[in-house]
Amino acid sequence: MEIEESWMDKIRNFSAGLREAEENVHRWDAEIKKILALKKTEALGDGCKTSASQERYAEVQPEVYQARINFAKAKGHLAAVRCQLKAIEIGFEEWRTRVVTAREERKRYGA
Repeated sequence: MEIEESWMDKIRNFSAGLREAEENVHRWDAEIKKILALKKTEALGDGCKTSASQERYAEVQPEVYQARINFAKAKGHLAAVRCQLKAIEIGFEEWRTRVVTAREERKRYGA
């Protein structure tokens, strides 16, 4: 039971990192939207009257580009954390299978 609990601890310990990674992805998504809105307003002030021209103006701004890079990094970090969690889950399932197999063998052979 103690070994099983250590597996559970490993999984629980990932919850904070996973939460932080998820929050970071959403934070950068919101930041992109905010920057785009500000840049579109700026574009309107610079004489871009159509929505398409405002969008084009906003998309070429370095702040938007950097925010998109940060968003991509956050998504990559989230994917890495999820992959690490999946590896722990697979390790736990492997351990559990070995324990069950050993228990069945002991029952079968009376050991």
